[in-house]
Amino acid sequence: MMNIGKIVFGTILVTLPMLALATDDLTDDVFEEIKYEQSPNAQYTLGLMYLQGEGVKKDNKSGLSLLSESSQQGYYLASHRLGKIYMKGDVAKADPANAIKYITLAANKGYSPSQYLLGSLYQSGQQGVKKNHKTALKWYGLAADQGHKTAKLTLAKLSSEMIKSPELSASAAYENGLNFLKGRGVSRDYKQAVKWFSQSAEQGYADAQYNLGELYNKGRGVRKNKKVALQWYKSAAAQGHIKAKLRSRDCGFC
Repeated sequence: MMNIGKIVFGTILVTLPMLALATDDLTDDVFEEIKYEQSPNAQYTLGLMYLQGEGVKKDNKSGLSLLSESSQQGYYLASHRLGKIYMKGDVAKADPANAIKYITLAANKGYSPSQYLLGSLYQSGQQGVKKNHKTALKWYGLAADQGHKTAKLTLAKLSSEMIKSPELSASAAYENGLNFLKGRGVSRDYKQAVKWFSQSAEQGYADAQYNLGELYNKGRGVRKNKKVALQWYKSAAAQGHIKAKLRSRDCGFC
């Protein structure tokens, strides 16, 4: 009689043969159990087992299929792994479009390694991604907000380079202002935030105008000046900035 072992994946209990040489596939009843439970965690784990040949006969096709099912249910680890697979082209044929698709799915779920990876791709222009400094800073910033150490170091380096080359686009200057405002990768510095928001605001960037208004309103990094704050609120409001509209309508409470 075949010896049966039990492994817990996520919230479900999977029963499978304990095979020393891992030469047989998972039994049909296990597949049915996974299908019935619809556990993305279990699908992800079983997918990795197939890709790595751990406990089952190695089967890349089945592994990719299970990871895909897990990703479709919103499991960020599955999405991230699929993105890396399609980037490397070792388990499956390299597919830059799919790689970016899956990494973005995981990044949008708040997974900091995916956010950092996206930042690096937009910074370098790899995997068919068009270089975009603003988008790179955005993803680095989101990863840094969650404590991603490499993202913080990267932001610190980029901010240092920006200071040496102050001629930036409005969006890039705004993102750098956010770095100093929030202390992402650099020490929080309201004066530097005012500097970069000003550069962006003067180019007509609404978010920078609003944030500059906030700094003048609260006297952070600059002498408090409600009149100047209101001017920046109105500039942003004229472009449809919702928060700026609320501020400009009743700046008396500022």
